[in-house]
Order: sequence, then structure tokens, then C-alpha cells
Amino acid sequence: MMKIWLQSGSALTADAGTPYGRLYEQSLERHLKAMARPDTELKAFGIEGTPFGKDRYHASFQAVVSLMIKSALRAEPQGFDAVAVINTFDHGYYELRELLDIPVVFITESAMYLACQLAPTFSFVTHNVAMQLHIAELAKRYGVAGRMVPGSQLGLTYEDFPKMYDDPKRYIGLFAGAARETIARGAAMLMVAGNPLNMFLIDQGVRDIDGVPILDCCTAAVKTAELMADLHRLGIRRSTKGLFETPPPEAKEKIRKLFT
Repeated sequence: MMKIWLQSGSALTADAGTPYGRLYEQSLERHLKAMARPDTELKAFGIEGTPFGKDRYHASFQAVVSLMIKSALRAEPQGFDAVAVINTFDHGYYELRELLDIPVVFITESAMYLACQLAPTFSFVTHNVAMQLHIAELAKRYGVAGRMVPGSQLGLTYEDFPKMYDDPKRYIGLFAGAARETIARGAAMLMVAGNPLNMFLIDQGVRDIDGVPILDCCTAAVKTAELMADLHRLGIRRSTKGLFETPPPEAKEKIRKLFT
């Protein structure tokens, strides 16, 4: 049996009362059941509130990171085998590795590395322009910028997400147009961000555009988490040196208390 903690950068429980939150959570729940191994238990957790501007502004990112750390620190004491961060910006990339001894994987890093094994080039279609800029920076950090083709964005906000289910044909057409622009620039694999847009397309059965496959980033994160948990059990652990340096036990405990 394996337990994986999926950490969102949104307030899932709090947002469940809104059309966006309710539809996204229902979609995510359906998809998690389909992607997990029979012996894997997946549980998604949100944060305390959804900070304004969390999908575009650096200042808002700081609030999200702190809330995500506070939430994800519960995973290890509760017996989870790995944490998969399903926030497009891979928030807490260094911080969570400092504070958790179990494997931690990140959705965009996992998806980019998997895409490099499945296609010579890849690109992202995002719901807004800010995500394009930040994803480009992540590609540099992960050393795969040379494989990433400039992507496209749809000019959407969180207010648009529930509307997609009311008029799916329109939004699928909007996505397809942006995807074709990206394909024309040389993308051989497509990815979608943020995850609510990704879940919507999965719900609608849109898995490729003109034969160019769409890689589900959420599945990439979950499967990477399963792999890392397997490797962890075999004694293959992440490095604790360099930028992944882990604080000594006493210091780690003091830092953890900052978030409790």
C-alpha cells in the first residue's frame, strides 16, 4: 500500500462552495481514481484560503508558499509515502525538500522531464500570460529550456473556469486555436496549465490536437511520486547537498515549528 499526498496551491475545501472549486474538485477526484495504481491511495489537500493574484504575482506567491508548506508538513506524520505538489509554479521546490524526509515531486518539473522522454520538443498552453513567463523560468531551472517551444495563452481568469463547462465547445475551440499556433512553432508535445484547464480538457476527451499529444501534467506528477516512493523504499534517496541541503535535525524541527 502506498499513500501520496497531493498538495494544491488553492483552498480546495473552502473553494468547494464556488462553481470553480466544486467543478475542479469533482473533476480531480474522478481523474485521480483513474490514474492511481491499485495499491496507491491519493488524497488532495488545499491551503487556508486562495490568495489574490496567486496565478500571476510574485508577492502573492509568497503567501501561497507559506500556506503550502504549512499544509504539506502534515503528510509525513500522517504516514504518507510521498508528496506531489500540483501547483504549476512548483512552489516550495527547495523548502519542502528541506523539511520533509519523504520524497517530494513537483508537477511542472515532472511533466517537463517526462515530455523530454516522449517527444523531441514540448510546449505549454496556459490560461494566462503570466504563467508562460514563469514556466519559461522553470524550464531554465530544470535545464530543459532548449527543448521547450514558446507556448500560447488563452487570456482566461479563474472566473472563466466554471464557464468552460457551460460552453465547452467555445473553450475547446479557443484552446485548439492556441495549440495550433504552438504546434506551428514546432511543438511535438503539448501540456496545459493550470490544472483546472487541464482537467476540463480531460473531461471533454481532448487528448491531442491534430495528432500532437497532450501530456497530462497531473498524471506525470502522480506517476513520478509513485516511482520516487518505490525508489525510496529501495534505499535510493535524493541528495541532501548543494541546493538540496537539509538542515540538521534540531534546526529542521525549529523551522517546522515556524509553520505550525
